[in-house]
Amino acid sequence: EVQELSALQASLRFVPGLIVGFCLNVATGLLVHKFPANYLVIISTILCAGSPLLMALINPKWSYWYAAFWSMVLYPVSADVLFTISSLIIVDVFPAKTHALAGAVFNTVAQFGTSLGIAIMAVVASNVTRESGNPNKESPAALMEGYRVTFWLGFASMLLTGAVGIVGLRKAGKVGLKRE
Repeated sequence: EVQELSALQASLRFVPGLIVGFCLNVATGLLVHKFPANYLVIISTILCAGSPLLMALINPKWSYWYAAFWSMVLYPVSADVLFTISSLIIVDVFPAKTHALAGAVFNTVAQFGTSLGIAIMAVVASNVTRESGNPNKESPAALMEGYRVTFWLGFASMLLTGAVGIVGLRKAGKVGLKRE
């Protein structure tokens, strides 16, 4: 809406995130047992924090390749790594007979948390846009004010996630190892 792109053009801008997300899921599954979980969480959240930071600083007149492309490349990093590590930790903590239940509860909570986060971001963006000094609340400039605040909120959330990961997973060690 800010750059007045068609739905197809806007959709195509998300393709790099899909490709990176797919590759990262495969790579995380293959490599997670080789590195301590807290290091993976720290690195992935720092990388992922770059995505909303780039979008918070972006000028809508810039070329897609200048900042938005890199934001799309970075946005799936933390979610894909964290979900894999969290699933493995949950499977490791609970007895074998309750793995399916624990996984189902974790997935439900993760989906609920994602929905709640998106809803909060939408409320913040719409309230900031509504309260903007711009007389035309549907103009790209007014919309960008709301989006920019939301991107800053996303950046702060990623930093908070990294801090929680550092503290909460400091003793996690390597996950995904086969135990006899």
